[in-house]
Amino acid sequence: MPKRTLLIPLLLASLALTACKDRPAVEEEIRPVRTTVVGEDAVAATQRFAADIRARHESPQGFRVAGKVTERLVDPGAMVRAGQPLLRLDPADLGLELTARQAQLAAAESDYRQQETDLARYQGLLAQHFISQAEFDRRASGVVVAREKVKQARADLAVSQNRRAYATLTAERDGVVSRIDAEPGQVVQAGQTVVTLAVPGEREAVVNVPEARLAAFRTASAYSVQLWNDGRRYPATLRELAPVADPVSRTYQARLSIPAADDAVKLGMSATVFVTGRDQPAQMRLPLTAVLDEQGRHAVWVLDGKTLRVKKRTVTLAGIDSQTVIVASGVRAGETVVTAGVHLLRDGMRVRRLDPSPRPGKPALAQVGNDKAPASGGQP
Repeated sequence: MPKRTLLIPLLLASLALTACKDRPAVEEEIRPVRTTVVGEDAVAATQRFAADIRARHESPQGFRVAGKVTERLVDPGAMVRAGQPLLRLDPADLGLELTARQAQLAAAESDYRQQETDLARYQGLLAQHFISQAEFDRRASGVVVAREKVKQARADLAVSQNRRAYATLTAERDGVVSRIDAEPGQVVQAGQTVVTLAVPGEREAVVNVPEARLAAFRTASAYSVQLWNDGRRYPATLRELAPVADPVSRTYQARLSIPAADDAVKLGMSATVFVTGRDQPAQMRLPLTAVLDEQGRHAVWVLDGKTLRVKKRTVTLAGIDSQTVIVASGVRAGETVVTAGVHLLRDGMRVRRLDPSPRPGKPALAQVGNDKAPASGGQP
C-alpha cells in the first residue's frame, strides 16, 4: 500500500483532535432566584381575630307555650319598651283549653253544692237513727273531696288563663330588637328563642378563639378593637372568656369591653381584635415560598454570599399562616435564603443576586446567567 494512502487517515484524526481542543467548555447552569436575609421579627406577638359588635346585656326571649306565629309586631332595630307586644301566637287551641277548664270548674262547683245539700239531709237521718254513723262519715268525706276538686278546677282555670296570655310575647325590658328568629306561619316550641333584645349602653366585641390560640389570648398584655368601616381603633379589655368550647365550632367565645366606644360603634358592626402577647420572644419569619416540603420534612436553600452557591438545609417550623412561616431552628439571623425558584435548585448550584444587600425580612430579586445575559433575566 502506498505511504500516501496511510497518511490520509492519520491526517484526518489529527484534525479532529485539534477541533475538539478549540471547542469552548460547556457553561455552568445558573438559575435566577429571589432571596431574603433572615431577620428576627419581634412584632409576631400581635394576633388578629375577626369580631362583631354586640351589646353587653342581651336578652333572648321566647314564648312560654308552643304554637303557630300569626303576627310579628316589631322589626329588627326597633326600640321597644318593657311590656310592649312583640309577636303573637294563634290563640285558637289555647281558647278551647280555657273553655274546657271553665266547664270543669262549673261542674266541680255544682257537685260540691249537691254534696253539701245531701250531707244536711243525712245529718237528720242520722239523728233519727235511719242511717249508721259510718254511712254519715262517708257522705261527709265526699263533701271534702268535692270541695278540693273545686280548688283544683280553679287552679287549672288560672293556668289556662295564663297560657292564653302567653300567646302574646312582650318585651321584658327596654331595649333594641337586635334579632328576630320567627316569622308568621312558623310553628315554635316553648322556650325557643324568637327575639333578642339588646340593652342600650356598653358595647362589646365578641370573638371566637380557636383552641390552639387560647393560651396566648388569655395571657395577652393588651387588646384593641378596630372597626372595618372606617378603621377607628379603640382600647379594649377582656371581660369574659368561655370555659367550655362550642360543641359545633370547637371555639371559645370571648367578650371584650370597649369603655371608650362612641356613636360610631354600632351594634352588628364587623371589627378586628388585635391581641398583643406578653413577653413573647423575637421570632424568625420567612416567606412561605422559601420552604420546601419533602415528605413531611421542611428545608430551605441557604445562599453563600462569597461563592454564590446554594445549599439545602433542614429547618423546624414553629408556626405557619397564609403568607409566612415562623422558623424555630435550622437557620440563623443574617443568613441569605432563597424565596422563589426553590424547586429548580440543587446543592452547589451557582446563583447571582441583582440586589447584593437585601434588608432582613425583605425579599430581593436575584438573577443569574453568564456575563453576557441582560440584567432583566426571566423569572425561575
